[in-house]
Amino acid sequence: MKEFKFEGSGFGYAWLLIWTTVVSAITFGLYFPWAYSAQQRWICRNTYVEGRPLKFTGTGMGFFFQWLFIMVLTSITFGLYAPWGYCQFKRWETENTHFAD
Repeated sequence: MKEFKFEGSGFGYAWLLIWTTVVSAITFGLYFPWAYSAQQRWICRNTYVEGRPLKFTGTGMGFFFQWLFIMVLTSITFGLYAPWGYCQFKRWETENTHFAD
């Protein structure tokens, strides 16, 4: 048995990517935390580690203010905060990824 397995389809991800991108564009990017959360839920629903399914428990509202803080700091530092912001973003993502069982 393979340790990691991904069963998602290109069509399923394309549809998810299209609607989350459209809604994000309509809201001038404010929907991004919810869009990213939806994408992570889809990825985890289709990922198995040693046969165990993953589950993503993060929410857009749970990430919104943290994301806003990252965007503001990255803007006012002319991008210098971006590496720290990315690590903060990845910590949130990892802390909200669990085994489903």
